[in-house]
Amino acid sequence: MTGSRRRFLKGVTLGAGGVVLAPLVRQMEAHAAGRARDLPRRFVFVIKSSGLTPKAIRPVDVKLGDGRRTVDLPLKDYKLPETLQSLEAFKDQMMILEGLSGCNFEGNHSSYYGALSCHHAPEKPVAATVDCLLGKLNPAPFLNYGFAPNGHSIGNNSGPTVQDTAVFPKISACGQNNPMPYQASAEKAYRQLFGSALDLKAGGKKEFDLQTNLLDFLADDTKKLAKEVGKEEREKLDHYLAAFESVRTRNDQLVGMQEAIKKNAPKFTSQYASTVFTDRVSIFFELAAAALITGLTNVISIRADWLSVKYDTFGFKTTSVHDIGHGKTTDNGFSAEKARDTIRKFQVDLIADLAGKLKKVPEGDGTMLDNTMIIYLSDTGEAHHSQRREWPFVVVGGTNMKLKTAGRYLRYPDYGSKGHKTIGNWYNTLLRANGAPHQDHFGQVDPNLKDLDLKGPLAELTG
Repeated sequence: MTGSRRRFLKGVTLGAGGVVLAPLVRQMEAHAAGRARDLPRRFVFVIKSSGLTPKAIRPVDVKLGDGRRTVDLPLKDYKLPETLQSLEAFKDQMMILEGLSGCNFEGNHSSYYGALSCHHAPEKPVAATVDCLLGKLNPAPFLNYGFAPNGHSIGNNSGPTVQDTAVFPKISACGQNNPMPYQASAEKAYRQLFGSALDLKAGGKKEFDLQTNLLDFLADDTKKLAKEVGKEEREKLDHYLAAFESVRTRNDQLVGMQEAIKKNAPKFTSQYASTVFTDRVSIFFELAAAALITGLTNVISIRADWLSVKYDTFGFKTTSVHDIGHGKTTDNGFSAEKARDTIRKFQVDLIADLAGKLKKVPEGDGTMLDNTMIIYLSDTGEAHHSQRREWPFVVVGGTNMKLKTAGRYLRYPDYGSKGHKTIGNWYNTLLRANGAPHQDHFGQVDPNLKDLDLKGPLAELTG
């Protein structure tokens, strides 16, 4: 891009979509000027409940030996397990990480804030969580944004009802006694993220029409920008519009459902009407893609499910995630193992879809996925009732973060063995790579591992 075009972008006058477009314009300026250091680093934390079974995410035919040594293998030489098959196209940009522990804080069905803070905090947070800290290191209009489609709140974990207010799933915290709110309503999330471009105070049909108009304004302003920038910038604008087009498509579908919605719902909301749990989760992933591409936030946390959720879509109409965790056969005849696989595949497929959208957006010398790390984990380690001696992660993207995560299966030695590491080491690694001050430990130190060296980041990813 020439200097004159950069000056144009700084002085361009946009319409109603200008507020939403502003972060994107700043990214385009950095891209055009070749300032890779100014391109944002992004993180998406996808947190599931009831454990993430190591064997279910481990590449086929991997041999662990006696568990006393580090296993470091290239993913390209191994087949991904069935529930991770949708990530096959991203094998060179992903890491499966095993062997870390999180026994330095308590937990049972959930480790709550401890899963991301490494502190014992079942009711109130005692320290900031890693996602909130990364948000401060990678600022955007929204430092962090949380989605929790199951809508439970502090003191109310009773079920997956849709709520119109912010909820606090006891996962993320900005600091001591400062829990981070998650949005349980897709309509509210849309209004918070994109409503600054128009006055979206009304409800029902009127607001639906206003949001449809907002998409038109965004399209008009994006086309205006496209006339002034080069080919690469136009390509990024095309993907930006595509992210919003998925929202527009769903709006168009809702138009044909208005009568049914009016008849069967308490009110006709402006955004997403479905009360089906899997629909709500999918919608939040769509909104996450749009928010990241737009530049409204660089850190998103998605609470993928909760123990009381029943996956009606898969025929688990009376069998909850908690029931499945206790080995119960679902009401449609799935074994607990098959049910867990079905749920995991659904979540991983959404991650793959998000990664695919980001990979299509050019940025710097690569794509947005190179600058975005998607981290899939459980809030309670490896099992429904976990001792947290094993805490697996699936990591996709983020290859520009100066960490050696690309195309690896990495497993650390068993708990207590020489060379064993904790999730605190992993989070310390992420923070150090993003400019955080040096610290020996992240979170509490496990007193049972006092004879091991648990200081600093993971050398295998940074050395």
